[in-house]
Amino acid sequence: MSPDRIATAAHVHVLLRRKTGRVTDTEWMAINADYAAEIVRFCREKAASDGHTDLAEWADRLERVMAVPVKAQQVPLAQKAANAFKEHMHQARPTPSTGGWPMGSGAPVPAGHQAKSAATGLESTDNPGSGDKTGAADGLDSSSDARYIGRLR
Repeated sequence: MSPDRIATAAHVHVLLRRKTGRVTDTEWMAINADYAAEIVRFCREKAASDGHTDLAEWADRLERVMAVPVKAQQVPLAQKAANAFKEHMHQARPTPSTGGWPMGSGAPVPAGHQAKSAATGLESTDNPGSGDKTGAADGLDSSSDARYIGRLR
């Protein structure tokens, strides 16, 4: 939205409120050409009938700024990149129906490597035969520790 449109619409709004008691919607006036045209018509009518020359002047200004096309709002490059990345990740992620890994589990961890859970920050290992070790900071085996129920502490 153009700052000129907002400023002119605000000025017209104040003039109409003070001189005629008419309350308008400034933002809608700056966005909607039909509403602005009706306000211009009303301003000119009141200027002619009540002698408010400043209303006619501001009606002309509003008509001029509304005639100027508004540029499409430019999206910042970082936002474009983030949107493209999100779209790419959404399209590229395998689903259980396509034989991929379950949603939310991330890529499989190769045997013998460690992965950190994004949700808990705990490390886990994917070593065959390593049992039910969580690799938590205390390094306890959850299957033998009474403080654990399954993998929950």
